Amino acid sequence: MRDLKHIVVAFDGNEESKRAVEYGATLKKAFPKAELTVVHVLNDKVEQRIMGDASAPGFVPAAGFYVDPVQTHPVVEVDQPRNQKVNDTPSAVENSIQNAESNTLRLLSECQVKGKFELLEGYAPDSVCDFAARTSADLIVVGNSAKSGLEKFFLGSTSSSIAKNAPCSVFIAK
Repeated sequence: MRDLKHIVVAFDGNEESKRAVEYGATLKKAFPKAELTVVHVLNDKVEQRIMGDASAPGFVPAAGFYVDPVQTHPVVEVDQPRNQKVNDTPSAVENSIQNAESNTLRLLSECQVKGKFELLEGYAPDSVCDFAARTSADLIVVGNSAKSGLEKFFLGSTSSSIAKNAPCSVFIAK
């Protein structure tokens, strides 16, 4: 078996993902030179960004999308300071992030290993696989799906989607 250099563990707070963190910690102990990164994926956007050409007719800068000017009344554009950073992150999202990070660090501490916590956003399987590819991960550790048979059939599971699309080996913790 080759040496692992980077282990990525997907964590969403459920019991299966806690087990994945424990397996990741065990692997980190077996490969002490490996980097261990625990990732948590938010489905919500953490920060809103305006995209597009604000000078285009029908573009709504505050919303970041185009509206057909033929179907709207004229709107006066209001100047907004560019350098001002506004915290648009809802407190529920901030709490979720803080809980995930503190739970992750507590689990790693209990297992007596050091690791990093990374926050990703988007669709979980894609975000985890993209992160693994970007960071040249050797292994992704995920928890087994907690979905029932019908739910798994219609919606699929995060773990099976990651296993199918990962750029590296995947370990599914049960």
